[in-house]
Amino acid sequence: MTILQVQFQTIDGFVSQHHRVPRIKNNPVQHQSPTFIPPQTSVTLFVGTDIEQKKILLIEDDEEEDEAIVCARGVCVIADEDVADELCFLDDFDADGKSLGDMDVTCIPNPEAAERNMLSIGFLWPRALLLGCSLLYGTNFPLGSIMNDALPASATTSGRMLLAAVALSPFLLKLKPELAKNAMIGGSFCSLGYLSQSVALLDVPAATVAFLGALVVIVTPVVNVLLGKDVKMGWRDAPQTWAAAILCLIGVGTLELGGGEGLGALGWGDMWAILQAIGFGTAFFFTEGMMARNPGQALPITAVQVGMTALFAGLWASLDGFGLLGSFGGDNGAWLLEEGTRAHYAIPGLFTSAFSGDDTLRTVALAAGWTGLITTAANRVGETTALGKVSSSEASVLLATEPLWAALFASLWIGDEFGPQDIVGGGLIVTACLLSSVKAETLRDIFGIEEPEEEVEEVLMDPAFAAAAALMAETVDPSTLSSKDSDSDSFQ
Repeated sequence: MTILQVQFQTIDGFVSQHHRVPRIKNNPVQHQSPTFIPPQTSVTLFVGTDIEQKKILLIEDDEEEDEAIVCARGVCVIADEDVADELCFLDDFDADGKSLGDMDVTCIPNPEAAERNMLSIGFLWPRALLLGCSLLYGTNFPLGSIMNDALPASATTSGRMLLAAVALSPFLLKLKPELAKNAMIGGSFCSLGYLSQSVALLDVPAATVAFLGALVVIVTPVVNVLLGKDVKMGWRDAPQTWAAAILCLIGVGTLELGGGEGLGALGWGDMWAILQAIGFGTAFFFTEGMMARNPGQALPITAVQVGMTALFAGLWASLDGFGLLGSFGGDNGAWLLEEGTRAHYAIPGLFTSAFSGDDTLRTVALAAGWTGLITTAANRVGETTALGKVSSSEASVLLATEPLWAALFASLWIGDEFGPQDIVGGGLIVTACLLSSVKAETLRDIFGIEEPEEEVEEVLMDPAFAAAAALMAETVDPSTLSSKDSDSDSFQ
């Protein structure tokens, strides 16, 4: 049996027969990793024999370069290659129609990033901005509880999302038409997250709703497995996901069942809080895949998400306002049928009434403006601005502090109290969020986990390898090749 030793090499450096990594701006890739292959560059196939080395030109260079990305918690943006410590690239030859969970993402150190002073403004401001965004996101929970105590949840949610949708509407004009369908699907699930969160805040403490929302660390991988294609989620493939899921489940159990009442402590509010995580986690499945392939579309896709949420919130407010939902969502049903409540609860009446001397309405109006314009619209602009200047793992850690800020503000503003089970359970959930951002390679090294071996079938089905094999069959004379033992390695 004839065995060929096959090796791919590009004009940018050594690569293997399966994967790829784009060239970094003005800097040849010099990595010796057996999992990299630059895309759309000249690839030379070396057929090793005992007699000679034959070079075969495989793919012409079209001078295109993939853009590096940074992804964190459902958002992907273009990396700033001058300052980002790490650059991530899609490894797939055909990423169309796939979610981020289906695609291999290779992250490498950025050789262009100069060593910076960690106390310099340039180093600190993007990290401070991301931490500030996480802090602002945390204010949504206690403020949502305050608004729901004063007005129907449907009215406050609709008003907040309408403000955010109007603020982000200019970005809709920049949306690529081919992304509209998936953006609307992702936006529908995003609206499920926001609306479920609002209903949960009627019965469940704000901090608990925030901690249960962190279940997205479990939901997103599960959705990837259920809806994705060829997603590898075994213990050796993604140990950080399994470890985070275990910690998160223990944390939720401690939070919900650790008060001594057992299952009797669970209510519909807890179910809505969990549904919040399902909505957001499923939305991440759609948005991350779109943004990874189109990182410049982060804000247009976000505008669609917020617009869809405003649409469904408006529908909820209409049904609730005409009394068609009974007591669902609070005891203020049919509020649109009474002139007094309609004038005070709907926009713009909510804001004009805030100047009438009613302190409660003034507080609600300020909270609606804050959560709509600042923590939903402006916060996403700030997040996308800072995200491209840090690594994905660093951004994930900073944004994972959101439940802690929610607990802090809930304690300060609405007097939420925390028992030992809340502290332990919440701490485990936040730890799970942090653990999910750790690289798989790091945990494999710590726990001595073997790296999963790539299946030979996958290599043989790779488009580049198939092209190489076909071209080699036409070019190489088999009579010049030496035979090797059939049980030796076929590919180097």
